[in-house]
Amino acid sequence: MQPEQLPFYIGRYRATARLGSGGMGVVYLATDERLNRLVAIKKLLRNPNSSNAGERIRREALLLAQLNHNNIVQLYDVVEGNDGIALVMEYVDGCSLDRWQKERSPGLPQKLHLLKQICAGLTRAHSAGIIHRDLKAENILVDSGGNIKITDFGIAKNWQEDSDLTREQHIAGSWGAMSPEQAQGKPLDNRSDLFALGVLAYRLLCGQNPFGDNSSPYVIVDRIVKSPHPPAARLAPELPQALCALLDRLLAKNPQQRPLTAAAVADELETLLLQIQGSGSSFTRTHSATETVTAESYYHQSSGSRKWLRRTAVAALALCTAGAAAFIAIREVTAPPSPAESKYIAVLEPQEVGYSQDASTARAQRLLGNNVQSALKQGLSGRRGLHLVSFSESRRLQGQPLRAQAASLNADLLLIPSIDCDTRSCELSLELLDSSTLAVINSRSTRLAMEEGLESRARTLHQLDGLLADFPARNTEHSAQISAEDYLTYLEIYERRHDYLHLGELLDRLDALQERASHFAPLYDLYGEMVMDQEFNTRAAEADARLAKLLERAPASLADTPEILINELRLAVLRNEPGQAEALLARLELTLPDQASYHQLRAFYHHLRGDYALALEHIDSALALRTSYAYLSQKALTLTLRGDMDAANDVLRQAIALNAESIDAISLLAANMLDSGNVGETIRILSDAGLDRIGPMDTYNLCLAYYIEKKYVESRSCFERVSSLAPKDADPLLYRAEIARELEQPDVALDMARRALELTSERTDWEGLLMQARAYAELGEAEKAVENLLRIRRDAPDDLYTNYARAQVYISTGDLLSAKVHIRKTLEQGISPIWYCTARFVKICGIPAFDDLRQQYPGLCGSGDTNNTGNSQIARNSESSEKL
Repeated sequence: MQPEQLPFYIGRYRATARLGSGGMGVVYLATDERLNRLVAIKKLLRNPNSSNAGERIRREALLLAQLNHNNIVQLYDVVEGNDGIALVMEYVDGCSLDRWQKERSPGLPQKLHLLKQICAGLTRAHSAGIIHRDLKAENILVDSGGNIKITDFGIAKNWQEDSDLTREQHIAGSWGAMSPEQAQGKPLDNRSDLFALGVLAYRLLCGQNPFGDNSSPYVIVDRIVKSPHPPAARLAPELPQALCALLDRLLAKNPQQRPLTAAAVADELETLLLQIQGSGSSFTRTHSATETVTAESYYHQSSGSRKWLRRTAVAALALCTAGAAAFIAIREVTAPPSPAESKYIAVLEPQEVGYSQDASTARAQRLLGNNVQSALKQGLSGRRGLHLVSFSESRRLQGQPLRAQAASLNADLLLIPSIDCDTRSCELSLELLDSSTLAVINSRSTRLAMEEGLESRARTLHQLDGLLADFPARNTEHSAQISAEDYLTYLEIYERRHDYLHLGELLDRLDALQERASHFAPLYDLYGEMVMDQEFNTRAAEADARLAKLLERAPASLADTPEILINELRLAVLRNEPGQAEALLARLELTLPDQASYHQLRAFYHHLRGDYALALEHIDSALALRTSYAYLSQKALTLTLRGDMDAANDVLRQAIALNAESIDAISLLAANMLDSGNVGETIRILSDAGLDRIGPMDTYNLCLAYYIEKKYVESRSCFERVSSLAPKDADPLLYRAEIARELEQPDVALDMARRALELTSERTDWEGLLMQARAYAELGEAEKAVENLLRIRRDAPDDLYTNYARAQVYISTGDLLSAKVHIRKTLEQGISPIWYCTARFVKICGIPAFDDLRQQYPGLCGSGDTNNTGNSQIARNSESSEKL
């Protein structure tokens, strides 16, 4: 359409200036000569790229006619003629919100007043069933008096109607302002506008878009749908905490975790305004282009570790929650003792004396030992004035001198159980020691019959009550609510809880046991521990579904028990539901008498959200209450994922100094060495630890180290062990295929690739499809391999793990150009060049097209320093899989 010569008439309105233009039309400034007032006229373009644009602008008119509100641009008239259709609207003498913000330095109260007005306009629209669907700063006008008007309802719709008018472009809206459900073409309601309000408010208050400033709309939408945004407190720490929490809730991926209505948001803003006015604070913020913390840098910083962030956070949370469950008690009216009055108690591993040489008798004795351990855990949980150190900490000190264990645990009291058995019964002795002097404070003993599981449990609990009379139990009801036969089944599963190869079968047995003994609370604690072990060590990808079913079957009477609360928190973490996790943590804050345990849980929550600063703050608070090598390992994990590898390794060495046998710290240190290209040190650390002590993930790291060193025989043997420990993991099979090719065993290579393909054939998730692509590439089926990569392009994260696997596929299929793209991307994301000094990628060393990469990264082909420090996160950073 050719621009019309100004001035000209649109009906009775005299257009005198062009105010702007958009995809559907041009907006003119005009004069209503009959009423002598200025108006804005939105005139439809003559040849839009839409067959029903006229209907859409009429629809906008119908919607605006319903929305007579001070904070919504008012519709005056509709003009239709031979030259098209036009909307005559209220003229706002001002500018858009984004321009207003750039030209001013408003204080926080002024910004909150603007946001309240936007909420008022949205409340009116939503009350009429209308959602805007394109709420952004450009569509908010601010007049000279600071009043706002919402405009451009061109793609708005009534969410209760099913109209085809806005489906022409499939997904309507602006890329940077749409909600996750809008970007995915899902049904919308008013909470979609609240997400857009969150984006708008975040930009207004933090000075940046929460999803960065990447020029690609596809990158932005991918972040909106999949990636946690930078917490508002991280970019604008001077904002009130409640305001940051509100922003984060508005930007929740799940609509159910957002505020219910715009009116509710306005109420929260009003409360904040009153608090600010009462304090006299102005909170004026100016944003500098030189700030080091930016939304974009947040995504770049975390992109290299996105996949392993989730895996390590889940595994570490499993360890953390297993210990925390021991601290929780049902909330009472009376307040828990203050930290100064409370004491920490640690239970050392039972000293077993006189076990039988007869296999059946020895088995009965072992079951009795597990019975005692389970009873002690239950009996020590929730005692007034007493905080239980996680069994997972004391277990890893087994066999060390008593004084060394006391120093490592940093508890006030030590409880030492010992069991001396003959052929039919065992003598249980319990000694309570002062940790600083190792003097015995109290002791008790009793005789336990091996064949009477429930009776032995009750006797153990009774002796514990006598031993700790100064620390009475909050809940003195020790009824097991389980039959003797089912309790024996429970003890048998408890004994095998670290049998990685059979975890699935054991969990099936627990499922069956729950049907018969659903009120037996310890079952849920054991189930949670084992299912998280399975998730982390065998990559079965079943934990969330299993936990959800377990919790659905749990009786209402257990709803507030520690076992259920902890499993609900695990499920929220697995499903990446920060709102649900936040709500559970709020409940746990009221029920955890030990604040160190609460801070540890909080640290993992912020860790999961990618807010490493807050995670470190909380774990430091936990360490201030009790120095724990487990807390130090957790802190090191957070530092690692933040990219501060040197600081992380320093903290790990502190943890190892407290407990030289801490497999958590040892394995994470080994993974960090592997990530940074120090392969020899990884081999040394894990070999010294011993294959019998490290789990499947750590063994996998050792295998990778041998592989990079081209020690193929050792690597093959190592990957065979991983396959035996984690039979559902296709990764080791794919590496065994590559090793077989290098050892000139093509038939073995093909067999391994086929087994990997068979193992993943039923999987439709992005990770399963990615492993299928690698298998197809090994089998020479390039077309199928690439087809799988295309299938996951929308679902797979743009992280280092995914891009490294893509590079493996493309280099194997001969698509060197695509391989180069992904090799470059991984190098930019922080991988050490040494990862490309392998047989698969040797061809890049002689191709001129890779000259620029070799010059930029000298370690690529073995020239220069191959021990470049990086933060590759390809190594499986491991928290120990052993949990209480």
